[in-house]
Parts: sequence; structure tokens; C-alpha cells
Amino acid sequence: MEKLGLSCVKIWRMKVIINAFFKAPVILLLMNFTTNSCSNNDGDAAASEISKASGAYELIELNVNPSQDINGDGTASSNLLDELSCISGTLSLKSNGTYGFNLIGIEVTTIANGQFFIDCAAERNSDSSWNIQNGLVTLFADVTTTPYMLVDDRLTRTVSEDLPGIQSVVYLRQ
Repeated sequence: MEKLGLSCVKIWRMKVIINAFFKAPVILLLMNFTTNSCSNNDGDAAASEISKASGAYELIELNVNPSQDINGDGTASSNLLDELSCISGTLSLKSNGTYGFNLIGIEVTTIANGQFFIDCAAERNSDSSWNIQNGLVTLFADVTTTPYMLVDDRLTRTVSEDLPGIQSVVYLRQ
């Protein structure tokens, strides 16, 4: 090889240049295909989740523990919507990532010995942003976030606190 004027170093450099020339476009093509296919699928999946979650929801459960008989009908219920007719709520998740929220909830006052006075609270309204990832809908308001799980047409927020706290809140798509 020395007779041809090519040293081993020059041959090695030529091999590297040739390999880089032929392999680089294949690697770049594969990287481009992988990047595009991932980003498109992620965007489609996110759009699908937003579409699935968007819509109007109505409050159907405001659950507490232990069950209460606030209306005095002799039947205690863990769902306070069965006990107080003034409780109501709506939630509108818009496809542009904003929501509107209206709620007449509850005020709980601890009396003594596990006894509580429960009454309807003042109306609350909120408008802000929301997102969804893997079925977890998160509402953003000021510095707080409120998580809900979307299963079929139900949005459920699980708190798991006994009175004076709440167990869960459930909205149903209308």
C-alpha cells in the first residue's frame, strides 16, 4: 500500500469518511421518521383526550362520611344531594383548554361528639384553564390545582376525608 502512496492512516481516514457519507443519511432519515412519528402520535393522542373530555358536566354526587340525615326523612345518605336540594354544580370543559365552573356547595360546622351542622354555601364561580393527561383532568385556578379522573362520562375527584371534609365529588357529562 505504501507503493501507491497510501498510508494506513490515510486509508483509515478514507474508510471513516466513506462510512460517514453513506450511513449518515440513513441515520438522519431514521431519526427524522422517529421524531415525526412520535410527535404526530403524541399530538393526536392529546387532541383525542381533549375531545373526549370536553363538554358540559353536572354535579351528581357530593359524598361525605359518615352518612347524614340532614332533611330529617329518617334515611341517612352519604350523597348530600339526596339531603339538601340547594346543592348544585356545573362544569364546562372547553376544547380550547378553558373551563367554566359554578357550584353551590356546603358549609360544615362541627358541633360536638361527631355531630355536624351542614348547610348550603354561597355560590362560587370560576373560569380558568384545564388540561388532561392519561384520563387525569386538572383544573387550574389561581395557585391551586384540582384533579379529577375521567372514566366514561364521569369526572370524579376523590378527597377521602371524613366530615368535616368530603369523600368525593362526581360530575356526569350531559
